[in-house]
Amino acid sequence: MPELEPITPREALEMYLQDVSGDLSPNSIKAKQYQLGFFVRWCENSTKQNSLRSESSEGQTEPRIENLNNIKGRDFTRFKNWRKEDIGNVTLKTNLSALRTFMDFCVKIDAVQPNIPDKINVPSLDQGENRRESMMDAERAETILTYLGKFEYASFDHVLFLLQWTTGMRMSAIHSLDIDDFHSDDAKLEVRHRPEQGTRLKNGPDGERFVTVSEDVVATIDDYIEYNRIDTTDEYGREPLFSTRYGRMHKNQLNKHIYSVTRPCNVGLDCPSGKKPETCEYTGSYDSNLKCPHNTRPHDIRRGSITSFLRDDVPKVAVSDRMNVAVKTLDNHYDQRSEDEKAEMRRDYFSD
Repeated sequence: MPELEPITPREALEMYLQDVSGDLSPNSIKAKQYQLGFFVRWCENSTKQNSLRSESSEGQTEPRIENLNNIKGRDFTRFKNWRKEDIGNVTLKTNLSALRTFMDFCVKIDAVQPNIPDKINVPSLDQGENRRESMMDAERAETILTYLGKFEYASFDHVLFLLQWTTGMRMSAIHSLDIDDFHSDDAKLEVRHRPEQGTRLKNGPDGERFVTVSEDVVATIDDYIEYNRIDTTDEYGREPLFSTRYGRMHKNQLNKHIYSVTRPCNVGLDCPSGKKPETCEYTGSYDSNLKCPHNTRPHDIRRGSITSFLRDDVPKVAVSDRMNVAVKTLDNHYDQRSEDEKAEMRRDYFSD
């Protein structure tokens, strides 16, 4: 067994956040800090509900875990039972998955024994429950984008996933895009309803809008159009952004590309089921990829994108306009922030 070096939970978390700061966006760092802050406060036996902003011991009793070297499997069970009193199963699963990743880091810095991460029992979800609340989190999206940007830069799949994550568009909107709808100089995409020419928006003419994109996204789309896009027109003489040799790619096929690119093994990650790509029954074709239990639905990417914007303090009205979704619908079906998380974000506006 390796020799451990004493460290408090708070110190370990600060090291972890500093370690991943170069790989994750500020929004993702904020989400990690929020999720793991509950574990730190539980270890400290703190009654305070704010995040890691104060080092004061005011409001605390004797710590449950003062030195991470001493943590045991039963401690994770106690924390899990404490945490699930206030949150749903999906949020609990997300929090415990983040905690397991944090413990993997703690193994590397000699803070806990190598078998400790395996003692965290992450709950499974019913399929229906998972579908209602599931979404792609920002960290996974960034992992996919980093991989595609490095190994498949400006490819069809790179631009498709990049647009869906950064704009939160429905697949019908992405399907409708032509080259002429991309205004490179203005860093905008023009979304239009053209049913008479084979492309419809879910909300019809009410879904028409301009969507701004970053300079990095503009550069990637420019390179895709110049080097990798198949130069063709559809049956209406339009030049689709996402084309095949025969014209505009069908929405169902676009969906299959998303299912394929979001498989963990597709971006160099280990399979959660322990399968190997060369022998897995879900590799080999887009139809096989579709059946992989670890891929992500396009709608879950949209939900994750919306939640990511909200976590980054973008006003709901702005998110509503960008994503073409009513604020009420956004609240009921897209915003996956927990009530605790919403309260913490409101604190930033109303605290002295």
